[in-house]
Amino acid sequence: MYKLFVSDVDDTLLDHNKQFGKNFDLFLQTLQNHNIYFTIATGRSGQAIQPIIDQLQLKLPYATSNGAAIMQEGKVIESFTIKIEPLKEIITQAHEMGITVIYAINGQEYALSESPFILKERKQNFTHQIIQPLTEQDWKTLEVDKILLVDDDPTTGLERLLNLSQQLEEEYDYLTFSDWAMDIIGKNVNKGRALAWIADYLNVPMEATIAAGDNHNDIALLRAAGKGIAVQNALSEAKAVADIIAKQKYCDGVIEEVQKLIKNKTSATIF
Repeated sequence: MYKLFVSDVDDTLLDHNKQFGKNFDLFLQTLQNHNIYFTIATGRSGQAIQPIIDQLQLKLPYATSNGAAIMQEGKVIESFTIKIEPLKEIITQAHEMGITVIYAINGQEYALSESPFILKERKQNFTHQIIQPLTEQDWKTLEVDKILLVDDDPTTGLERLLNLSQQLEEEYDYLTFSDWAMDIIGKNVNKGRALAWIADYLNVPMEATIAAGDNHNDIALLRAAGKGIAVQNALSEAKAVADIIAKQKYCDGVIEEVQKLIKNKTSATIF
């Protein structure tokens, strides 16, 4: 029997208009009826995902910042932070190139400066970063959940970000999403590790887990789960590691495939 379903949020449960599917509430009730835990694993910081947590009335632990911070009811209960001192050159270069630099501490977002991207985010009421440049003392002592680099220059795509990633030292890793952003996180920090942590917390074996996702930062999640579902709109790299490729996009694809798994597992148990 499956006992835990963990899903990515953006472009998996939420469509391009940031809306859940019309049958999502009924789906959550179905999970509850089958005693299956539900939670999320997102690339967003705790601050950025809080409106979704409130909407879902989620009480279980959930993974934020691509697994760097595991939170419950708005508080960090486990974290895998990184030191920023070895990243000083990369961060400085990015800032000088006009790339937006955001860092998260215990789920709260901070930005080095008020860039056009920051102003746009604020105007759209997506999230509100505290503008806080790094001091010399910060460089020496500060540890963060992640560094988010945003290059919204339409002519460069990921090129400048990937070039910067080549300078990362061994204890760091990076994840890209869309064609304009990159997270710098700790080595071996990812959504798959977060899934394992949450499953252990809930005393659920990994083979009894289901996960769904769409992007590069979901690959570890899909690999780690007992069954990994890539939605139809997922990147080819995510589809390549998934056990199941949904026939539909976004939330509708998730609902259809998870319900099939529940039905098949229940039938197998009965007979």
